[in-house]
Amino acid sequence: MAGSNGQVFVTSSVSDSVGVIDLTRHRTLNGIKVGWAPSSLALVPKSEYLLVCNAGADSVSVVDISGAVEAGRVAVGREPREVVMASGGQAAYVCEQGAGSVCALDLTSLRSGRPDAVSVAWRTSLGPHAQPRALLPTTSGPALVLCRTTDRLPVIDVASGHVMAEVALPGPGGASGAVELEGGFALVTLERLGAIAVVDLMEWSVTRLIPVGPRPRGIVVDPDDRTVYCPLPLTGGLAVIHLDGVDLSNEDGVPQFESVRVGSAPRSLTVVRCTDSDSGAWPAPACLPPR
Repeated sequence: MAGSNGQVFVTSSVSDSVGVIDLTRHRTLNGIKVGWAPSSLALVPKSEYLLVCNAGADSVSVVDISGAVEAGRVAVGREPREVVMASGGQAAYVCEQGAGSVCALDLTSLRSGRPDAVSVAWRTSLGPHAQPRALLPTTSGPALVLCRTTDRLPVIDVASGHVMAEVALPGPGGASGAVELEGGFALVTLERLGAIAVVDLMEWSVTRLIPVGPRPRGIVVDPDDRTVYCPLPLTGGLAVIHLDGVDLSNEDGVPQFESVRVGSAPRSLTVVRCTDSDSGAWPAPACLPPR
């Protein structure tokens, strides 16, 4: 994950640390020790803090970036796998995969420089076998919870943790990645079905499935032209789906599809904007970081 000062942060489950890469100097800095088997991280907006899920230690570390040190640690449920920031940075949501639950962290104490006072605001159980692995807050307020084993997507009120709805999937798809689109839709990758589900965020229903290939994982969308990029680890490919002009509210029309060979077992990616002083903006490439 990239910070605002030219630094990139990478979790290392082998060394129980967060690696720091200085892009301005093209060098690796000393790692920051956190808990056992860190799995994911998130930057707290407008602050010098970083949250790190320690999957093996059932905790979330609060890292002081400026001091390059773990400044606090909060106990959470078993096997936390992903942490997602709320807009504004006042809260964060943690998927406790081993516990089958999701919790919210109250981050307001960070404003007064109290990383040791971060606490759990609420916890919601989704069932012992749900295995929540990711969470997608929507611009309308609620959040979709992506689970490994269920045939439903729980919809959570992020203020209270109450499950307000469930999106029925066309089978136990093993949801693993999601992104929101303008117009009130979300795209959710379903590993077992080899498809992307289009979810109506007003009706909380699936409007169509888009086949992409075996075991799709992460997913991103280029906002300029609604091109979807989805890695396919089993085939070493990158599915590219063009949604420009496609009505997502029904099954009419066929999105344009192509597959690009990218290498062994791609699992996640991001879209970046590159510029230089001579030619201005470059095209937006899809970057596949190692994982």
